[in-house]
Amino acid sequence: MSLKLAAIFKDFMVVQRNRPITVFGTGVPKTVVTVSLHTSFSKTVVAADGTWCATLPPLAAGTDYVLTVSDGTTEEQRKQVAVGEVWLAGGQSNMELALRDSADGVAVSKAYTGTQIRFYQVPKRAVLDETHQQLEAQSAWKIAAAENVGDLSAVAFYFAKRLAQKMDCVIGIVDCYWGGTSIACWMSESMMQSVAAGQKQLADYKAEVGAKTPEQYAAEMREYEADYQKWQANIDACRAENPNVTWKELHERCGECPWPQPTGWQSPFCPNNLHRTMMQRVAPYTLRGFLYYQGEEDVVRYEGYSDMMIALVKQWRMDWNDWSLPFLFVQLPMYLAIDTEDDKKWAMQREQQAIAAAMLKRVGMISMTDCGEFDNIHPLDKETPGTRLALLAEQMVYGTGEEWTPTVQQMYSDGTALYLVFDHVADGLVIHASEPETCQIAGADGVYYPAKAEVLHSNIVRVSADAVDCPQSVQYAWYNYGEATWFTQSRIPVPSFRYALASREGQTR
Repeated sequence: MSLKLAAIFKDFMVVQRNRPITVFGTGVPKTVVTVSLHTSFSKTVVAADGTWCATLPPLAAGTDYVLTVSDGTTEEQRKQVAVGEVWLAGGQSNMELALRDSADGVAVSKAYTGTQIRFYQVPKRAVLDETHQQLEAQSAWKIAAAENVGDLSAVAFYFAKRLAQKMDCVIGIVDCYWGGTSIACWMSESMMQSVAAGQKQLADYKAEVGAKTPEQYAAEMREYEADYQKWQANIDACRAENPNVTWKELHERCGECPWPQPTGWQSPFCPNNLHRTMMQRVAPYTLRGFLYYQGEEDVVRYEGYSDMMIALVKQWRMDWNDWSLPFLFVQLPMYLAIDTEDDKKWAMQREQQAIAAAMLKRVGMISMTDCGEFDNIHPLDKETPGTRLALLAEQMVYGTGEEWTPTVQQMYSDGTALYLVFDHVADGLVIHASEPETCQIAGADGVYYPAKAEVLHSNIVRVSADAVDCPQSVQYAWYNYGEATWFTQSRIPVPSFRYALASREGQTR
């Protein structure tokens, strides 16, 4: 085994400024490895298992540096290294959706002339095999330019574009996502076993796979791929015939998209697989923080999602040996499939996400209650979430922005109305008139009625209804898809929520 750097260390890479820089790879056990970058130098010894990890002293922002690694026999160099801000973008399809496929994405890509964004796309593979090794060898850091920026996650692009304008340094994005994945795909089995929801999901998946062999899984996947390609060809033909065809018409003519894929231990949708084959392949590459957009796949099991999300944050911070790493995520937007009953599960999933954000330090959430597309689970506007994540980073991580994501911190009653006290509303709240009402209140019987809402003292909202004499609970934007009418003066949307007065037992929800 000769000296080797981890796959993410390539020419044109970006390393994190003003933080100790972790460099790692494999080599001959007991060999001394020296690492240098610009004015930083470090030395370490290869462990018995053939792995090594060195830590360089922090560097200020800069470009055109050379990383040199040597064990006295073999020397590796990585050129055109930049020192700047590095963020990992993770999640499922709405983070994965490429700039070229987003709203105005082709035009934005062609017009892009910046040089301050670089990105590395973690190879997508669910098993550690020869193909995985080949993909890692072929992987590369790319300087975003008109000819390739369209490949970058649209959310990550708009995030990086905003930061590049503000930070005066190179922004590096590590793309690590896979469409259709559950949160369970991105953490270890031991972490999942630590929470009840994780234990259940593991057991359910194991039962579904049963005694299926790798050969049976491969055969099922061939059949699935054939069905999917046939369906996609029909979709493409319909769109060629009528570019304005709706999804309802497509589904009527072509049927629903074949989903989910067959289960199997080699599947990318198998719990834990992508944590092992993607996340752990880049950890602990020094980062400023994580970006995350996921949750659609887990709406069906929303009850335990907050526990799973807390476990995920814990997992990633453990993988990076840094409990202070910021974790910024997108709360799910509005969504409802056509001809589908609004069962409120997306609202309840948003609530689970908000609970996780409230329970963890240095975890920030952006609200998307004013976004989303009817009957499209992949809304094409990715500039809004990307820019909002950047604004949140400016406030929470860099200390230069305004307060973000107004949330209810307290509620009290005067017997005829409820009063909601919000935080993170430095410039005050505003409520836009709407029909139908977006806010409802209920009495002790739990029956909700449309409520009148008015802003008092910039951060207090009074809600009341003639039909409710002694209100006990309130809900706002409590649906899968609908209107949002509560904002800060700077157009930051209030997340959907439900809240109840404390019972005699002291329970508030």
